[in-house]
Amino acid sequence: MTWRERLAWGWIPMALTASGCLAKASALTDAPPTSSPPVAARPAADKEVVRSQIPESTDNTVCRLISLPVAPPADASHARPSATIRAVVNNELILDEEVLVAAVSELASARTPKERDDVFKAALERIINREVLLQDAFSKLERGGKQGEAFIKKIREMASEEVDKRWLKPTLKERKLASQEELAALMRKSGISLEMMRRFLERNYMSQQYLASRIEPQISRIGHREISEYYENHRDEYTQPDTVEWQDIFIDARRYPTPAAARQFAESLVERTRRGEDFAYLSAEFDNGESGPYRKGAGKGNKRGDIFPHEVEPRLFDMKEGDLDIVGFPHGFHIIRLVKRQRAGPIPFDAKVQKEIRDKLRNIVFLREKEKIEKELKRKAVIDRSNKPW
Repeated sequence: MTWRERLAWGWIPMALTASGCLAKASALTDAPPTSSPPVAARPAADKEVVRSQIPESTDNTVCRLISLPVAPPADASHARPSATIRAVVNNELILDEEVLVAAVSELASARTPKERDDVFKAALERIINREVLLQDAFSKLERGGKQGEAFIKKIREMASEEVDKRWLKPTLKERKLASQEELAALMRKSGISLEMMRRFLERNYMSQQYLASRIEPQISRIGHREISEYYENHRDEYTQPDTVEWQDIFIDARRYPTPAAARQFAESLVERTRRGEDFAYLSAEFDNGESGPYRKGAGKGNKRGDIFPHEVEPRLFDMKEGDLDIVGFPHGFHIIRLVKRQRAGPIPFDAKVQKEIRDKLRNIVFLREKEKIEKELKRKAVIDRSNKPW
């Protein structure tokens, strides 16, 4: 999801403002931290859980459960009979099944057990990041009383609708399935329940919208001055090489009675082009090489050292746009036409370049602020991670 898509919906900042939770929309640190109930430490002999640095209480209920099989959520009627807790984030459970959902697209490229473990660990951290964001969002909304609760309900409904629109309906259509039940049965064969997939997608969507609402003030500050400074400080990124766009027709002299006859035919094609006939059409019709059949008449290569055949390169860089010439070879003739010449130098600071830099800066700011917010929320959270093998 691009930053534009992340900022497309404005309901999160509206909801937080209406609930009195965002006094200053431009300050990421103004919002009060989530109040998290303490979670107790495991007995010292149990080494299977990695703890956060939050002080711990004496109630060890969650920690004793983290490595035990548990019943799946009541609404997950098609899920596996039991599930294993992989982590706990402020009393919110993260199950192995959801980590599998988050990791499944990357597992195919994992070739060793270590790579597989790394994929699972990275997926788990992404879910933990998501959970601390959601908990922070819901905590702030809940402070708004009934109005905040109404917004939470609406947010959940909108996330569900978004998953239906962007994932469920396209998936049913692509796989030619008649119902959600058929999809659920198909997914169970991969060890994933439809309910867990929905949970994963909906919570991801909600967390991204909240994250975008917090970062938008920083992104909106990027203006012409910042864009100009980036352009001036990164001139190496905005320097264009000397290039040519050209067309080619090869006339194979071995297909003609004499080389002179082949040359005469090449000259006739030059005259036809000058009279207005389309060079690409003539290349497709008469080229005995690769340009006509495979590149719609385009020559091979654009920069110095990349052009083939190499013998035409000096001539191309001496021609003017629209010029034609015939270059002789032992076995035939290349008819070349210069379409466009781009001389080496700085890329103009035009609207296209400014948009490119703006998008780049917005992405840089988004990723920087995202990391900062997630790091701070995780520092304040109580997080238990199981060290059981994946």
